[in-house]
Amino acid sequence: MSRFAFHQSALAGLLLFGSQFPAPAQTVFSSTPGSVVTTGIVGVTSTQTARLNVLNLQPVIPGVAAIACPATLEFYDDSGAQLKQLAVTNISPATAASLVFKPPVPSTAAGARAQIRAVVLIPSTSVFNPGTGSGPISSPFFPVSTSCNVMTSLEIIDDSTGATHTFTTDLRAMPTYNGIPRMPPR
Repeated sequence: MSRFAFHQSALAGLLLFGSQFPAPAQTVFSSTPGSVVTTGIVGVTSTQTARLNVLNLQPVIPGVAAIACPATLEFYDDSGAQLKQLAVTNISPATAASLVFKPPVPSTAAGARAQIRAVVLIPSTSVFNPGTGSGPISSPFFPVSTSCNVMTSLEIIDDSTGATHTFTTDLRAMPTYNGIPRMPPR
């Protein structure tokens, strides 16, 4: 094997399998939601509170770094107006985040209810090696798209007793649209 062929093979191996001095992985968040889910419409009176819960299902594994799990929790009314929002930068593995909503419905109105729905947005993330290894050749850039695995529930709680009147984990995926510029016909 010629000296040139040997160096070419070694270079190909480094590019294919990375440096022996890998750089730490980094997580980058995208502005594009990885998933968006919604509950159906539920009625909430002035004597009740709505609570949206999001549980990160990733287990705690000692010695293993967890993937970041950001989420945005939101409440909307039946006309599509946003009522309340909470952006959580990271829900740790095996823990939950919650958003509480108390409707501004006057208690004097008989049967008055606020019609609401809950929405959870989980952005897609990319975990990658940035290519800053300390060897003579940097490690290649390998993005891996991930999304944290969560379980969402909505409960309607009676304020006077603390009893849960409504509980649902029935969620539906909402379509997301990516803006792709369209080329005009020629």
